[in-house]
Amino acid sequence: MTLARGLVLLLLAVLVTPPAGAQGKHCKRCRGEGYLTCREHGREDFSKELEVLFCSVADGCEVCGGTGLVDCPSCEEPEVEARLAARRASQEAAREHLKSIDEAMGRTVRKAESAHFVLVWEMHGMKVDKKPLTEHQMLHLTLERLEKLYADYVELFGVQPEDFEKKSRVFVWYLPDDHKRGSSAFCDMYAPAGTKLMGLNPNYSVCGNTTFFRNDEQLHRNLVHCVTHLLFSHEAPSNWIGNLKGGWIDEGLAHWFEERYFGLCDNYCYQEQNTRFDFKGGHFKPALRKLVAEDAMPPLAQVMQRNTDQLEPAEHAVTLAVVDYLISIDPKKLDLVGRKLRARAETRDVLQDVYGLSILDLEQALKAWVLETYPTRDD
Repeated sequence: MTLARGLVLLLLAVLVTPPAGAQGKHCKRCRGEGYLTCREHGREDFSKELEVLFCSVADGCEVCGGTGLVDCPSCEEPEVEARLAARRASQEAAREHLKSIDEAMGRTVRKAESAHFVLVWEMHGMKVDKKPLTEHQMLHLTLERLEKLYADYVELFGVQPEDFEKKSRVFVWYLPDDHKRGSSAFCDMYAPAGTKLMGLNPNYSVCGNTTFFRNDEQLHRNLVHCVTHLLFSHEAPSNWIGNLKGGWIDEGLAHWFEERYFGLCDNYCYQEQNTRFDFKGGHFKPALRKLVAEDAMPPLAQVMQRNTDQLEPAEHAVTLAVVDYLISIDPKKLDLVGRKLRARAETRDVLQDVYGLSILDLEQALKAWVLETYPTRDD
């Protein structure tokens, strides 16, 4: 063995052999994570804490800096230590700008912040896929679901982060009185089940107890539907067009994401509508296909002039189909349509400009596409 080769092997041995107290992935104490759960919080699950910027559950603890996590004393993991330090710093920074929520509610509420959302979860624990989860676990799972929706929205339309000036804030309450107070404070209005403030300040408050939602999946569908409204209205140029004859895209897009995730649409934006009708059990696609086959589909010229709260039951299915068809052609063009409509252009002009379609051309193409692609009830 040459001297040079011997030096290389010696150097490699130093690099691959962990020094005392630097066991890394082989550490039995932390199982290779590089951190441990803070003992001040019992058996609480803090496995998701590094995925968020703030969580109120461990906030105020001097031992872990409000993160629920501490460095593993048996390991030396610089990257993990840096992530923990950054998380403690974000906890401290977020505490200041989130305190207004507690002040408005008159108490400290359970809340967390991620890259694109602030979430208040004042619900009890729930069963998810038959597995019981604690309030804290539901807080993180819901925030994770919201981030997935955001990521899917951005990827679909090619949206840039700077197109969203503010984070969407979502408030899920168990007590009706909390929802009433929260709606008034954060949405400037109140409706018994859910209230949205759209456009420049995207907020959604909802009462999530079993009076309105039987289970986690139903509540999850509602959040997907309503947060899609927030994202669409807040994306630059921010404007809610649901009251400017833009109900077809405002509601259609929310239905599209709801149907994409669950194969079902049972939310109608205006919560009072949920007590007035339910269109074919939420199975919009086969129901609309039947209407088209019977030449009974509501006229597109009528649907595309409706405000969101003016849409009739079957018209909701039409809005889903229109958005679905235009996305199948080019989702980025649909995003451009949305931008132009939020800038107060007319629907017929925008469709012609972006897709080269008149409303009559679109209706004919849509009917043929629905018959070809949508399932029957027997499929």
